[in-house]
Amino acid sequence: MKIKSPVLLASCLLMAGASCQTKQVSEESSNSPGGNAVVSAANTTATTVNNGAPRSTLKPGEIPFSGFPMVGTTSKANEVVLCPSYNWIEDAATKDPSKVRFIFYSQKMIAPGEAESEVEFLSPGARKVPNAYVIPIPAGQTAKVGDIVLTWWQSGSGMNRAMVVEAADPSEPTVRYLDIEYDNPAKSRDGKTTIGQMEEKLKPNSFVKINNPWESGTVIAVNDGPNRKKVRVIRVAGDKVLALGFAGSLQVYDKSSATPVPVKPTAKSGDKVKVPIYGNFQNATVTKVDGRIGRVFVKADSGGAEEKAIAFGDVLTN
Repeated sequence: MKIKSPVLLASCLLMAGASCQTKQVSEESSNSPGGNAVVSAANTTATTVNNGAPRSTLKPGEIPFSGFPMVGTTSKANEVVLCPSYNWIEDAATKDPSKVRFIFYSQKMIAPGEAESEVEFLSPGARKVPNAYVIPIPAGQTAKVGDIVLTWWQSGSGMNRAMVVEAADPSEPTVRYLDIEYDNPAKSRDGKTTIGQMEEKLKPNSFVKINNPWESGTVIAVNDGPNRKKVRVIRVAGDKVLALGFAGSLQVYDKSSATPVPVKPTAKSGDKVKVPIYGNFQNATVTKVDGRIGRVFVKADSGGAEEKAIAFGDVLTN
């Protein structure tokens, strides 16, 4: 079987961010209006106001994903955070949250709170949002070559893990993005390099090093009937995990039903591994490993000769 990623959908999600700021304005303008302490939350439903528009009845700090509690934040005022556009947060609170598709953009923390925080959006400005949606990017971070960091695609948009390939200035490392398909044919701003193989210098105070499984941005394999699907951790609270799945869907999982994927694999050429293909982990054989750019090259055991470049952090050993 020929291995082929769903490029069209992935490109839509990634290229949607190529005009990040314009996109956020248009999406969000349609809506107007520390610590990690965990407090309980109850399920609620939406109601309507007199003009027929839906209105959330969620408690401050509560999210409409059953089973996930209200949580605190470690983010500080004026730091960068990763957070979905405000209109999607509103849609999830007032409509069917299972139908909302999320992309986590860079935003600015204004005032952190116990269960919800005030975040500055490009549009509609400062709004309070549940802390569960907020991923802190602490100021003053540094990185060295070989580190994996959590950031966003800075010449495009959207949360991304990245491999540090140069760090003459540790506060502004140059990276290869890992959550853009390696063989994505779209061109970067130089008009030559494809976006999956581009290198880009990060801005200061715009990234945080990923050290361990279960941290925000890392991958876990969750049971889905006979399959194990790839999802990305947004937040862990007790035995619950809020995770981002295929095409930007958010869902809550029991931590006991998930397997964390190592931040860096130990695989070598010839090893049998499991890697995500079409969103589900499948058996494959390693052909080579390129540690500089953070990719493991594999061929699927199900057949076909095409080699696939898998990101560090997406590889499970059998």
